Amino acid sequence: MVNYKKIISRLLDQNIYILSNDQKDAIIIDPGLGFELIDDYIKSKNLNPIAVLATHAHIDHIASASDCIKHYKIPFYICRGNSIMLDYYDVMKGYMSVKSERPVVSHWIEETASTLSIGSFNFKLTYNPGHSPGCMSFEIDSLIFCGDLIFKGSIGRTDLQTSNPAHMEKSLEKFVNSFDVNSTLLPGHREITTLEYELKTNPFLVKYAK
Repeated sequence: MVNYKKIISRLLDQNIYILSNDQKDAIIIDPGLGFELIDDYIKSKNLNPIAVLATHAHIDHIASASDCIKHYKIPFYICRGNSIMLDYYDVMKGYMSVKSERPVVSHWIEETASTLSIGSFNFKLTYNPGHSPGCMSFEIDSLIFCGDLIFKGSIGRTDLQTSNPAHMEKSLEKFVNSFDVNSTLLPGHREITTLEYELKTNPFLVKYAK
């Protein structure tokens, strides 16, 4: 059985998630700005971090990745499509007044990968470009960490320099056809929701409802 904790970061109200199991192993997902918030929770639950996992490389989602990697001495997993975004990390951190270092990727996930195992955690993957080139969602036990693909009542922006609206449309259709409607969506911003609720109420998704 897995459990999760949502922590709201100090940059753009981004959602950090800490996924853990009964053995107290933990994966830090999208570690945005707020390493001390992450560390306080991990210490409070006596967790053992084993990896950092990111849905994409926008700085609000990885601002504390380097701190987590170095402090816990753990690997960093991210889709290879984010390599270009990471090349611009120093530009992004200057724009956002973030002081952390660019994280070093130890495990690139290929865009074609459909599964990922980290310790005893086994994820189903979907590659979801559109908001940014390397967006990827991670599903485990009907929990879907979908980054900035889908929000409660909305979707991720497609007006950014590296966004692609056409790719986003394809990604949304692929996503809703890949998962059970009862799945819980844990987005990069806003409230946690369900795929069923979004198919009924989200103006960007209702057209995909069956």
